[in-house]
Amino acid sequence: MLRAIIFDFDGTLADTIPALCEGINLTMKAYGYPEHTEDEVRTFINNGARELIRRAMPRDLQSDEALVDRVLADYDKLYGSVCLHTDRCYAGVRELVCRLHGMGLKIGVLSNKQDHYVKALCQNVLPEECCDAAQGMILGLPAKPDPFLSNRISEALSVDPSECILVGDSDVDVKTAHNAGMTHIGVSWGYRDEAFLRKNGAVLVAHTPEELETIILDIKRKGEPLC
Repeated sequence: MLRAIIFDFDGTLADTIPALCEGINLTMKAYGYPEHTEDEVRTFINNGARELIRRAMPRDLQSDEALVDRVLADYDKLYGSVCLHTDRCYAGVRELVCRLHGMGLKIGVLSNKQDHYVKALCQNVLPEECCDAAQGMILGLPAKPDPFLSNRISEALSVDPSECILVGDSDVDVKTAHNAGMTHIGVSWGYRDEAFLRKNGAVLVAHTPEELETIILDIKRKGEPLC
């Protein structure tokens, strides 16, 4: 039975690329490295802040783990100065989240972004009463698609993973749902299109918040086991 909807953040709830690009370029500038366009940053995301920064660094430096750690520490501070520039959800998404919560479904947010930023961003773009739990990456612990973080958020929501739908815009979200025993719904309004999502295993794909709501309500109405 469906009891919870868990949303990815970047590219699902909100467009974070402009702020990510700001934070990355502040960091690259501090080290004298080449800066990046938003299109380039879009190819760096989905595997956590450490991989984001590694991919943004010059290729010949990416294998220097100690240097990656130093650049990441500075990025963490610099991104903090701009992360709340992401101040709104995609059109219609905030309202959808509130409607789903009003139907009695628990709402969670699960991201490979640093945990403290995930929580701050959720407070920035969602009504507090409509978000029951938010979970981001914890340095040194497994990130998505490992089920570690998804298990943490399902526990925080007091639901079984099999009672959850994970909504996300990337192949990482598809794999996370599979590894965690959750149902997945892809969204094509983020950073990956429908063809990419289906190629990477997505069965259900929504193109608008309204279509996502229809799919969720149909699953809820049927009342069948999700997984």
